[in-house]
Amino acid sequence: MRRSHQSKRWKVLAADLVTEEILQRELGIDRILARLLVQRGLTTPETANRFLNPKLDQLHDPFLLPDANKACERLKLALAGSEKIMIHGDYDGDGVTSAALWTRCLRALGAEVDVFVPHRRRDGYDMRMRFVEEARERGVRLIVTTDCGIQRCDEVDQARAWGIDVIVTDHHTPNADGSLPNAVAVVNPHRRDSRYPFANLAGVGVAFKLCEALTIRLGLNRADFQRGFLDLAAIGTITDVMPLLDENRVIVRYGLEALRTSKKVGLRALLVAAGLSDRALTVADVGFGIGPRLNAAGRIDEAHYALDILLTRDAEEAASLARRLNDLNAERKDEQKRILAEALALISQQDVAEARCLVVAGEDWSSGIVGLIASKIAQQFHRPCVVIALGSDGMGKGSARSIPAFNIFEAMDACGGLLVEYGGHAHAAGLSISSDRVGEFTIQMNRIATAALSDEDCVATLEPAMEIDPARLTMECLERLRRLEPFGHGNPSPLFVSRSVSIREILTMGKEKEHLKFKLGIDGVNRWGTVDAPWFYRGDLAQGMQSGTALDFCFQPDINEFNGKRSVQFVVEDVAAPEW
Repeated sequence: MRRSHQSKRWKVLAADLVTEEILQRELGIDRILARLLVQRGLTTPETANRFLNPKLDQLHDPFLLPDANKACERLKLALAGSEKIMIHGDYDGDGVTSAALWTRCLRALGAEVDVFVPHRRRDGYDMRMRFVEEARERGVRLIVTTDCGIQRCDEVDQARAWGIDVIVTDHHTPNADGSLPNAVAVVNPHRRDSRYPFANLAGVGVAFKLCEALTIRLGLNRADFQRGFLDLAAIGTITDVMPLLDENRVIVRYGLEALRTSKKVGLRALLVAAGLSDRALTVADVGFGIGPRLNAAGRIDEAHYALDILLTRDAEEAASLARRLNDLNAERKDEQKRILAEALALISQQDVAEARCLVVAGEDWSSGIVGLIASKIAQQFHRPCVVIALGSDGMGKGSARSIPAFNIFEAMDACGGLLVEYGGHAHAAGLSISSDRVGEFTIQMNRIATAALSDEDCVATLEPAMEIDPARLTMECLERLRRLEPFGHGNPSPLFVSRSVSIREILTMGKEKEHLKFKLGIDGVNRWGTVDAPWFYRGDLAQGMQSGTALDFCFQPDINEFNGKRSVQFVVEDVAAPEW
C-alpha cells in the first residue's frame, strides 16, 4: 500500500563515491555538486568542466548537418541572383522563432524574402499544395521550410515541376520508411545518414546552425551572427521543450543573456508585457512568460501576430502586438480550463486503471488547445494521452503526449492506416483523423500501449539525487548548484529527500486556494528558522494535514527572490508519512 499522501514512487539515485571524490579533487567542488554531475553522466573532470563552463566555441561545426553545403550553395545563388525567397514556418513558438530568424538573417544579407506561418485551422500543419501554388503565382524561385517539411514529398515534387527549388530544414522525425523529400537540400539531424554530433536541436536550432553556416560561407563574422540571433534560438529551443544538453545548453545559456539585452523591439515589448524586463532571465521565464504568449497566437487566432512581433522594427507596433498577445493568452487560459474539465469528465467514465493509453475526443474543443490538455492529462495519470478536437466537417484534429517508456510517434505510425496524416516526435505528435474512426483508433492505441507498458511504467517516478539534512541546503550551497543551470528538459533541477521534517504551519495560496504552502522548521538556512515549501496545485490536501507533525519531503531547493529579499525555499514534489 502506498504511504499516506504519497502520489509517486521515489527512487533515490545511486552514488559513485570514488568518481565523486575525483571530481571534487580535480575541480575543487563540493560533494553535492560532484554527485549531481556524476548522476548526469559527467564522470570525468573534462566532461564535467565543459558542462559547468559552457562556451560558444563548444557549438558544433554547422557543415556537419546533412546537406548543409548544398543548402548554402543554393542560398548563395539566390542571393547573387536576387531571387525571391519564401520562408514557410509553423504556428508554434519554435516555428515562428525559426521563421523570424530565417527572415531577419536573409533580409540582412540583402535577399527579397516573404514569410508565411499557417493558420492552425484554416491552413493546417506543414507545407500544403495551396502554399506552393501561391509561391508560384508570386514568382518565388526558392522555398525554405523551417520546423516543417520533412514529410511533404508530394508538395516538394510539385514545386520542382513548377521550377521552384526547395530547401527543407526541420527537426521532426522523417517518414518511417526513411524516404525524404526530393528537395535541393534536406537539413535535418534526424536523417538516418546524419553525421551531426547532436540530433536534438529544435527547429530554430537547425535554422540557427544553417544560417551560421551561410554566414561562414559568405565570409562574414560568425560571432556577430551569433550575437544577433541567439535570443530567438533560445526562445524556440525552450518553448519546444528540447533537452538542455550539449549544444542546446550553450544556445540557451547565452541566448538568455542575449534576450535580456536584445535590441529587437518586439522582444523588449514581450519582456515588459510578461513582467520580465530589467532582470536576469531563466528558462522558466521563457517557458511560462514568453512562450505562452507566442504560442497563444497560433492556438487562438492568427500565428502571424507572434511572427510580426519578432520581425517589427517599430516600437509602437511592438507594444500593440504585445497587448494583443497578452489578451490572446488570457483567452487561451480560459479555454484550456474549460476543455480540461470536460476532458477529465470523459476520462472519469473510463477504467483508468486498465487503460494504457487515454484517448478523449470532444466537440467545440479548439485544436490549438488540445496539445496542452494532452500534456496535463499525461502528466496527471502518467499514461500516453491523445486528445482530439472533433470538427463539424467530420474530421478530428488531435495532439498526443507520452511518457518516457512509450514512443507515441511509433505507435501512431502503427495506426497509420486509420489516420489521414500524422507527425511528430517520440513523446509529442499531432494527427488528423476521420471522426468515425476515433473508436477504432482508441482500441488500437490501447492494444499497442498495453503490449509495451507495464504497471510500473504507468506510475510516475521521482529520482531524487540523495537523502539530505535540509540544513545543508543553505543559500551558499544553492548558489553553487546554480552552476548546473540552465535547468529544463534533459537537465532537471535536482531533487532531494529529507526525512521527518517538522511542519510549523500549513497555509493555502492562490485565488481559489489551489496551492499548499508548508512552513518547515529548519534551523540554519533562513534567519527566521523556517523554510517556505510551496506545493503547487495540492491545496485540496490542506484539510487532511496538521501543523506540529512531521513528513518526509521530496523537493527542489530554490532561491526565492521577492521585493528585493532572497531566501531559500523548497518546492515540494511529493510528501509521505515518515518511515519509522
